[in-house]
Amino acid sequence: MKTVLTFVALVFLISGLYFFSGWFSKTTGYALGENEKLNLAACLNNKGVIFYTSETCPDCEKQLEIFGKGASSLLNIAVCKSVEECPEGGVPAWKIGSQTHYGIKYLDELISISGCSVEVSIKRP
Repeated sequence: MKTVLTFVALVFLISGLYFFSGWFSKTTGYALGENEKLNLAACLNNKGVIFYTSETCPDCEKQLEIFGKGASSLLNIAVCKSVEECPEGGVPAWKIGSQTHYGIKYLDELISISGCSVEVSIKRP
């Protein structure tokens, strides 16, 4: 009987922690869910935003990791094969409208400069 009660208590504890972590992330904005990342990536794609990268760019890989695999597949990605193909300031770079923004951009920055609306409060980790 004690084993069954211990098992039930553990199930409730683990379930409670799971739901609390989801609530905490949404409340504080420290985690952006996959759906919101997908929405942002789709919005950037619809606005014609181009992400410039190269095969030897570690910062570009970090940028794509911020989006995650599912969302990054929705982005309009231009892989520079030579220096001439890349923007003047190098990569990673985001071409949004007539402006090019260089360096790693966090999701809140991309929302701000692109005009995309994602209905979640996003903070940087």
